Order: sequence, then C-alpha cells, then structure tokens
Amino acid sequence: MNSLPESGAEPDEPTGSRSPRYVSSSSEVQPRNRPVSELDPGWILSREIGEEGHDPLASIAEIPWWTAFPSSPSTEAVQQLWRYTVSVSLAARWLAREAEDPSPDRVAAAALLHNLGLWAVTSVDPEWLSRWLTETDPERRLRRERDDLGLPLTDLGRRLAEKWGCPSLVVDAAWLHSPQDAALRPAAAEPDRIGLIQQAVRWARTTPWSIAIEPDGPRDRVWDHPSADPRLRILVAEVQSRCGTPFIAPDATIHEERMTRQNARLRLQFAEARRDSEASDRFLTAFSQSDPAERPEAWAQAAGLTWCAEPEVNTARVVWLDGDSTDHPTEETDDAVDSPIKTFNNPAPPTLTLPLRGRNRPLAEIQLWCDPSPVAASPRSLDTKIVQAWEAWATRVADRSRQDRRLRQILQGHREEATNQEIRVRQLKLDALAEFAAGAGHEINNPLAVVVGRSQLLLSRATDPEQARSLRIIMAQAQRAHRILRDLMFFARPPAPRLRPCRPADLLRSCVADFQDESAARGVELASEIDDPTVEIHADADALRHLAEILIRNAIQVTPSGGKVRVTADSGPQETRWLITDSGPGMTATEGAHLFDPFYCGRQAGRGLGLGLPRAARIVGLAGGKLKWSASPGHGSTFQVHLPRNPVPRPAKGDAATSTREVASDRPTILPIS
Repeated sequence: MNSLPESGAEPDEPTGSRSPRYVSSSSEVQPRNRPVSELDPGWILSREIGEEGHDPLASIAEIPWWTAFPSSPSTEAVQQLWRYTVSVSLAARWLAREAEDPSPDRVAAAALLHNLGLWAVTSVDPEWLSRWLTETDPERRLRRERDDLGLPLTDLGRRLAEKWGCPSLVVDAAWLHSPQDAALRPAAAEPDRIGLIQQAVRWARTTPWSIAIEPDGPRDRVWDHPSADPRLRILVAEVQSRCGTPFIAPDATIHEERMTRQNARLRLQFAEARRDSEASDRFLTAFSQSDPAERPEAWAQAAGLTWCAEPEVNTARVVWLDGDSTDHPTEETDDAVDSPIKTFNNPAPPTLTLPLRGRNRPLAEIQLWCDPSPVAASPRSLDTKIVQAWEAWATRVADRSRQDRRLRQILQGHREEATNQEIRVRQLKLDALAEFAAGAGHEINNPLAVVVGRSQLLLSRATDPEQARSLRIIMAQAQRAHRILRDLMFFARPPAPRLRPCRPADLLRSCVADFQDESAARGVELASEIDDPTVEIHADADALRHLAEILIRNAIQVTPSGGKVRVTADSGPQETRWLITDSGPGMTATEGAHLFDPFYCGRQAGRGLGLGLPRAARIVGLAGGKLKWSASPGHGSTFQVHLPRNPVPRPAKGDAATSTREVASDRPTILPIS
C-alpha cells in the first residue's frame, strides 16, 4: 500500500502493469531513478493518452487490472513479450542519447508501445499470444493474425493508437517498427526517431527473448557471440536485472486488489479535502492582506468571492454603479482583470441586494443569491457595521481610481505636449539651418568663388611643384566648404521633387558602373545583382540617383582594401527594395541611433562631410519610402531602401503640356555627392 503515489504526482513505484483496460498487481520495488512505470506498457499508454494533469491514482482506482492466472505457457509468453518490449525500449533510449535526441524518454516510450496491437490482444486473450509465438513460419503467423483478428497486428496497433488519441510517434511506431519497413520511414511524422526504434528492434531480435522469426531460422544467444556489439550484452544484463519478477504477480488476490483500490480512492478523497482546505486558507490570507488601493474591477471580483464564502450564499457579485469610479484600461493597464460583470452568468434575479454609498451618492451594490431557507433571508454578514465597513472600503477604492485616472490623463497630456514640442523644436532647427545656409551661401560663396578663381589662376602660372600642391589644397578646401553649404541648404529646405516615369534598376546599374573605377582604386570589390530592369515607377529620377550615389560612395569609403561592397535590388508588388552591404567596421547601437541626425556631432561612422546619410534619409522620406540599417561592430553594415511602386499617372488629353511645365518649374537642384 505504501507504494501508491500521492494524487497529482507521477508514481515512482506504481501498483503494476496495465493495458488500456487492465492494471496489473505487480508491486516490485526498483532502484531509485528507475521507476517501474517506465517498463509498464499499460502505464505508459495511460500517460500518453491521458489529459494534461492526469492523476495516476484515478487509473489505479478505476481501471481494471490484469487477471492473474496460474502458471502456464501463456504466463511464460507474457513474460517473454514483456522482456522483449523492455529491451526495445532500453535500446531505443540508449540510441536516442547517442544521437543527441532532445527527448530520449519520448523515443523510449514509443518503443515500449511499438507492439501495441499484440499487447491489446494479450490483455483480452493471453492464450492467443502463446499460440502465436509457437508459429515458426512467418506466413503462417501472418495468416493466423488475419484469420483471428481480421488484419495484421501492425495494422491493428496503428488503428488502436489512432483511436485512443496517441501521439504521432506512437502511431508510427506501432506499424513502422520493423527493420524491414526502413523504406517506409519517410512516411512517418518523425522519421529520424522511427529509425532509432527500428534499430532498437534489430538489437532486441538478437536477445534471448526475441519474438521475431528470422528468415534463416531461430538464432540462439546471438548477443553472446564474440563478434556481437558489447552494448548488446549490457542490454541483456539490464533487462534481466529489471525484469526478474513476473509481469503479472501470480499471488495477486481479489482482496488485495479491492484493498488497493480502496486505498487509492481514500487518497483521492483526502487530496480533495486537502485542496479545499488549502483553497480556503489561501482565500482567507488573500482577503486579510487585500490592498484597498487596488483597481475597482479587481476589488469587485475579490469582494464577490468573499461573499461567496458565506455559508448562506450560493452566488455573489459586486456591481459598480458609479461610472466615474471604475477604471478604463489603457495601454498602461493591459494587465487589467476582467470585471465579474462580464463573466457572471446567472439568469435568476438576486435574492438580496445591498447598496453601497459613498460621498452621498450610490457607488456599488452587492447582489446575493442565497439558499431558499429562513436563515438565508438574513445572513449574519448583513450586520449594519459590516455593511458600513464595505461602504467605506468601496469609497476609498473609488476615490483612488478617480485619482489614478486623472493622473494618467495628466501624464498623457504632458507626453503629447512633449512630442509636439520635439516636433516643433526640430522644425525650428531646420528653419534656422535653412536661414543659416542661405545667409552663409550668399555671404561666403562669393569669397569662396574668388578664392577658387585666384587659386586656379595662380595654379596655371605656378612652376614650383610645392607651390602648385599648396594651391590645389586651397582650391579643394574652398570647393569642400561650398559643398557643405549646399548640403545644409538641401537638408533644411529640399527642392520639390520632379516626378516622372523612371526605372530604378537602370539608375542603380548606371551608378554602380560609375563607381567601378573609384572602388578599384581603393582595392574594394563592387558587385551588383539587380533584378526586374523593366519595373517603372513615378518618382524623381535625379533624386534617386543621388540617393544611390550617397549610399554606394559611403559603403566604398568605409570598406577597407580587400573588402567587398554588394548592391542588390528587387521589386515586389508594392515596393522596390535596394540593399547596399559593405564589409567595413560596422557600428554600435549608440552610433546608429544618431545615424541620420544632422544635429548630432559625436560620431564618425559613415558621415563623409557630415550630411551624406541624413541627406539620403531626407530623399527617401520625400519619396514616401523607408531607409533602414543593420550592423554590428566588425561585421559590416547593410542599408535597405524601400521605395513605394507608385503607378505612372496618365494625363488627360490637352493637359500634358501644362502638366509638364508645372513640374519643370519645380525641378530640384540635385547636388553632387560629398
């Protein structure tokens, strides 16, 4: 009796073996960490087909046991079948561990049930197993299966496994366990595990308990042959040590079975009583530690449960009447508990209704469904002081809820104001940048033009190489300052796009060709893979080419000599996508956070003169697309451009000339890449 498990726990030492309908009375004690349950096909089957949380005690109490019978050939046949089945299961577990299968126990359980059809027939007629084993010819054995059962044992096992709702691995093992079925392995849901079971069956056929008929006749003690795998000897030794006692105890009596069943039922009843007591203790503890500041919905649910604990009350709920007192879940209260109003389903009107008032107005009411008895008409909990305490508690919960809601509204207003303020500040920065660029361009471009012109004149007359080199540096830096001013003006006040039909693939391919010489001079391989050259969209072709130049030049500049830059393009039904990947140093998340921000100066990665990538992001934004990036330090960077495939509009007759003139008047000035 002490070997019976507690309710809700997997037994280490179950009462015995059973089939889908029978439980044995064997109660042998196995070493720790080797429970008998893993060797019992009936117990494993109950676990496989049982619902989640299946209680083993319920199986012992309700499912019939194996019927013990006196020593006979059938007893030896059942013992042989059991040892053979255990040998397959143990071998499958070993093979699964060697193959590093994540769940060797699942493989072992399926292997233990691979002869499910044979075990099912044995549970009904053990004598049939004895007659079946005496057949030494495979054809005659198969004919007996069809004559007596109507179908082969493997087919019977598969049908039973499907009918009982076994896992797919058990179903496949029931009819694909034979090594001769290796060609059918791809038909299984888990072919690799079925292969392990087939190999385990091949091992078990060499043991002394093999029930298979070999083509060249019976093989005696093949496992003990000097050339045999040493693991077979270990397998035979472990089966002998774990299956030394009979599968069905011959001395099991009806009285023993009745006492064991009663013991299991009493333990189930005790467990149920203990659960009730623990639930009550948990409820009282939670009630005594309740926080009056909790949300109204959660408070109403807890209050309803509290009133349900009253002996006179069958059902109870608390309904809020003051709409201003209840929470309205927002993004900050996603963990809101559903109100009991939504889940309550009692069509009958309440027996009693207790109003709860606070601040001179109705807050809530307690609805009670009581037993139809005189005592229920006046529950002890309806004392005036108790009701007043509930009213005080409800008032505090309602006040706290209103304060929380007002606080959330204030916070939301501040957040929206902060967001709007950030947008306004950014726009003011852009306006200031535009004004600065316009003023600087007007005031500085003329001196820069003079510097460049004088430098060119002096350079044409210079004869000293060192003087010529200095003049070239002066001229290059003056031109660089001019480009910086133009970049600032473009980012702050970009020109209106000039929309026209264009082919992004042609633009990208032409840009890649233009950069081949520069990439070769730097020792960088520039490769491209551009699809769909005929895809046409309605966009600013000059701006798209400028975008491609920025990204490709940036990738070439950050890639060291010997590296590679890859440009790919493809088109879908909704968008055209460009990918520019380099093998440069990459960047950290901190650097990437300000990658497209022209006002941030604390980074160096991919900036060129400082506005290359922000200018690219500006172009993509004006086109209605998205510019994304991904990188990691030391592994390069990838920029993704997603451009919408805007269809080319068809102008009405007579309006083509006018439309062309209007677009041409807004043509942007496309600046050279920095």
